[in-house]
Amino acid sequence: MDLLEKGSALEQTIDNFRIPRYAELPDLDFYMDQVVALTEKHLYLLSYEGGQKFITPSMINNYVKLGIIPAPKKKRYSKEHICYLFIICTLKSVIPIQSIADLIKMQTRNKSIFELYDLFCEAFENMLKQANLVYGEIISETADPEDALAKLSLFMAIHSGTTRLIATNALAATNQTEEPFDSKDKKNEQH
Repeated sequence: MDLLEKGSALEQTIDNFRIPRYAELPDLDFYMDQVVALTEKHLYLLSYEGGQKFITPSMINNYVKLGIIPAPKKKRYSKEHICYLFIICTLKSVIPIQSIADLIKMQTRNKSIFELYDLFCEAFENMLKQANLVYGEIISETADPEDALAKLSLFMAIHSGTTRLIATNALAATNQTEEPFDSKDKKNEQH
């Protein structure tokens, strides 16, 4: 498969990607291996070449131990757990796990995890579509598919870096226990 076909296949995959909403998730309780399989099935875009897993049973156990997701009942996981895990899995490459936990906690003060989850799914898919639009613009302006993919990679890396910077600063601003960097610096200057 040449680069143009690979780019087109990626564009098609992103266009067809959809995370099931809360109401569409199975009304069953799941065992750990089923949770992993369900997460891998629906978040296949997160799979890395080279076989690195984005979800494992030990990761799930750690999220429970850290209090990021509720503990399972009799080793069974519910739709609520799936909602937490889908959010965590998609965000953990961008912000630290504790920041994700803080973000979920802040967002669920005024809405349920199910409402947050559906909002999250929609926002995630919209961002993917925007990335696809950028790719479409680049490919229409650039005759060389390799150059187009390289340019897309650069633009998306810049976008990722800048949005990560904004997200981490916004999270830090909402953290009531820390003072902004400016006020810390001013206190140090006064002494």
